[in-house]
Amino acid sequence: AGAPAGEELRLTFPVRDGVVLEPFRLQHNLAVSNHVFQLRDSVYKTLMMRPDLELQFKCYHHEDRQMNTNWPASVQVSVNATPLTIERGDNKTSHKPLYLKHVCQPGRNTIQITVTACCCSHLFVLQLVHRPSVRSVLQGLIKKRLLPAEHCITKIKRNFSSGTIPGTPGPNGEDGVEQTAIKVSLKCPITFRRIQLPARGHDCRHIQCFDLESYLQLNCERGTWRCPVCNKTALLEGLEVDQYMLGILIYIQK
Repeated sequence: AGAPAGEELRLTFPVRDGVVLEPFRLQHNLAVSNHVFQLRDSVYKTLMMRPDLELQFKCYHHEDRQMNTNWPASVQVSVNATPLTIERGDNKTSHKPLYLKHVCQPGRNTIQITVTACCCSHLFVLQLVHRPSVRSVLQGLIKKRLLPAEHCITKIKRNFSSGTIPGTPGPNGEDGVEQTAIKVSLKCPITFRRIQLPARGHDCRHIQCFDLESYLQLNCERGTWRCPVCNKTALLEGLEVDQYMLGILIYIQK
């Protein structure tokens, strides 16, 4: 996930009560439509002062519960008479939302949507989002979510003491086989490069870690937040940095 030169990679999270224009459909066969929203002076000032706050405008298919950005081919958008370029990428999963604060003004703002084909299958939404940089999130996690080595060892022992390692079917079809040793790769399952900061999700039951920064970068575009090892949900607030594994990585780098 590359960011344009000079721009930091950022994660994107909705802000509580941050919807500015509730999801709406375009009127059938209406080529040009205007959608007005207001920005109070105080909100506008806060938006402009904080690089981690943005106004996100996006379009998604009405059946998509994940609300992944998907722009129909004919849609064009301008805000306050400034045309904006929609990034559609190579396929429908690489479409990007629009960020509007640089073309907004205090008070009344107008989004103009132009279409040349029916877009009734899609919804549009305008919302405030929090966009912290990967770097700042990483620093916060190292401070707050560094799991002491002894806790990590306890977790590892717990996996062994249950007598089974999840996901290894036994010879008679039972859930697991008794295991007394396990190989753990020091390569990240995302990048296949050496892990720098070993992390796992809070609910992960495996010893294998992934590289924290690579995982954050992976979730910049489409925040699915699933562990690349076990596919369990591994949300940002539940990530843990494994100090025991970190110690091993530092030791072998000497």
